[in-house]
Amino acid sequence: MDITQILTNAQSPDAAIRQHAETTIEQAKQSNLPMFLVTLAGELANEEKPPEGRRLAGLIIKNALDSKMAATQTELSAAWVAMDPSAKAQVKLAVTSALGSPAAPARHTAAQVVAKIGAIELPRNEWPELIDALTANVTSTTNDHLKQATLEALGYICEEIAPAVLEVKSNAVLTAVVQGMRKEEPNAEVRKAATVALNNALEFVKSNFENDVERNYIMQTVCEAATADSQPVRMAAYECIVKIAGLYYAKLAPYMQALFQLTFEEIKSGAEEVAQQAVEFWSTMCDEEVELHEIAEEARNTGESPDALSQEFVKGAMPYLVPLLLQTLTKQEEDQDDDTWNVAMAAGTCLALVAQAVGDGVVPPVMEFVQQHIQSADWRYREASTLAFGSILEGPSKEALQPLVLQAIPIMVSLMRDGSVQVRDTAAWTLGRICDHHPEAVHTPIGGSTYLHELLKPGGVLLEALKDEPRVAGNVCWAIHNLAEAFDVDDSAQTSPL
Repeated sequence: MDITQILTNAQSPDAAIRQHAETTIEQAKQSNLPMFLVTLAGELANEEKPPEGRRLAGLIIKNALDSKMAATQTELSAAWVAMDPSAKAQVKLAVTSALGSPAAPARHTAAQVVAKIGAIELPRNEWPELIDALTANVTSTTNDHLKQATLEALGYICEEIAPAVLEVKSNAVLTAVVQGMRKEEPNAEVRKAATVALNNALEFVKSNFENDVERNYIMQTVCEAATADSQPVRMAAYECIVKIAGLYYAKLAPYMQALFQLTFEEIKSGAEEVAQQAVEFWSTMCDEEVELHEIAEEARNTGESPDALSQEFVKGAMPYLVPLLLQTLTKQEEDQDDDTWNVAMAAGTCLALVAQAVGDGVVPPVMEFVQQHIQSADWRYREASTLAFGSILEGPSKEALQPLVLQAIPIMVSLMRDGSVQVRDTAAWTLGRICDHHPEAVHTPIGGSTYLHELLKPGGVLLEALKDEPRVAGNVCWAIHNLAEAFDVDDSAQTSPL
């Protein structure tokens, strides 16, 4: 069997050639799995073979070890465990040697294969030398290819294996990862791989976060990565920061000033995807503080003391955070659709969470922005002010919002006829939010009628908007659904005000 030619044929554009090669591969796998995997591992490690063929060899090995279906995964793991030890040793030797390959397709795939074998063997206390060998690859080599792929493998292992399995090796893993992340590391791909690995390792370094010195060093390294020239490194660093906010909120006080400055600068002038992650940091902080407020409220109601209290980071940042989010709302894309996720959408979500975290305090700065821009000649500012108002309808008290909601309904009705589909879409969404959180407002009498009647009468704005573009009509349907949900109608009633 010429495995090189078979792998080449398996990538052929000719369907007949490709299918024959795939059949041959499957037959070889079924007839002798150990020889099959050893042969593929040798191909993956052979620098004289075509890179794409080596990559495919690695993927076939990975797929022979891994499945998203639990029952299938159990079978695949059992088949590997039952293999002859010498065959397994040959496979492991070959795939770990491929980590240092100059060919990127080969070394990236080798990292996945190493992690898949590790995911099977490490929980069984097998391959005990793996983690030490991988960490040595990072700390004791000048081969950037080897360091990068090894850090990828460590990241995959940390992602797949329960923290308890790696607990005894957590310090060694953390040392290697942080070394790869340092600002002194000149290779951006190594630095990115290390930062991604740290993200995957964060759940099992709790003991390190309890130690002030170790935590300070980790946070310093992450913050330095967040200012790297390389955008992929910054992106990975902000993803780490977001995860740290969720896992270690109680430990963040000493770092909030630095995180405040980093995230604000990135939101203001950073690349789109990185700025989204900087916004996500504040969304995560809001989520944590909303949950802590709820826990504290439950504790008060039962006469107990909560285990942890909100440190009110969001409230402290609000005078600066809210204006920044409001300005970020204006960064919409001209042709964005329902599936678009951008920094403006992220800012809207974050503003809604700020409203839940701080309550009434968010209302004055948002309303100042709304009043200033709701009639702007620029559609972006009309849409941004509409989104801003809709975003704060949950969180602040009824007393703070009710007069504003009553003033807003006719404005939203007017905006439902705006020339910009983005504005109409957001106005429909805001009316849906009003119907969801303040349904009593639509019953307000106006000139012998009510807003409910005006919205839903023949020719009324909601019914007419059902003929609008699908994104607008979808939000209108949601608004009508929310109105129906809000009516407390007796089961025996034949009809309702709606």
